[in-house]
Amino acid sequence: MTFTVEIADAKELSTNKHRVEIYLDKNNLESLITRLKRLSKETVGEHIHLMSESWGLGDLDEKTHLSENVITHHLKIILAE
Repeated sequence: MTFTVEIADAKELSTNKHRVEIYLDKNNLESLITRLKRLSKETVGEHIHLMSESWGLGDLDEKTHLSENVITHHLKIILAE
C-alpha cells in the first residue's frame, strides 16, 4: 500500500519554491475518492485528517519515494466555500 505526502525542494520552503507531491496506489486512490465524496456532502469547515502511523491514524506511509523529499505526517483537507 502506498500513500505518501512529500515536500520536494524542502530547502526552498522559505522562498516558496517548494512543491507538494502525493504518491498513492490505486487502492488508496479509491479510498481517498470515497472520503472526498463523503466530505463533499458535509458543511463548510468539515474536514478529514490523514496521518502517518507515528502521528496517529496510519493512513499515510512514512517512507519517501525520492530520497531528497521530506515526508509529511499529517494532511488535513478542509471543505471551503
